[in-house]
Amino acid sequence: RAGGPPKGSKAKAKKSRSSRSSRARLLFPVSRVDRQLRRGHFAERFGARAPIYLVAVLQWVTHKTMDVAGKISKKSKRRCISASHLQAAVRKSPVLKRRLRDSVPRCRGTPVPQRQRASSPSIKKTTKSKKR
Repeated sequence: RAGGPPKGSKAKAKKSRSSRSSRARLLFPVSRVDRQLRRGHFAERFGARAPIYLVAVLQWVTHKTMDVAGKISKKSKRRCISASHLQAAVRKSPVLKRRLRDSVPRCRGTPVPQRQRASSPSIKKTTKSKKR
């Protein structure tokens, strides 16, 4: 039949090459997660959409954590997000606390608050050295 879709190798050549991540509109690598699932022997078989769903969940958790940690670091007037900001984000957010129940490492002691820097330079008093 004329006018129908091309058959054989021409049909395969017309397919555009795009990653599974871009087709699913995700930032995290679907192919890498798929490979790790296969190498990990977590199950004998799993569906084609399993790595896509897992990547979507990982991306959501990461986005939520970084969003809350960014707000915490902004509140503490820091430009970089540190590990303590991430831990505080998980502790503060009820959604993240529920989802990451026992997977957050606990600190052995309480974190020591950093000192606030004074806006004006401090004046040091000079003392005379005592002779012994």
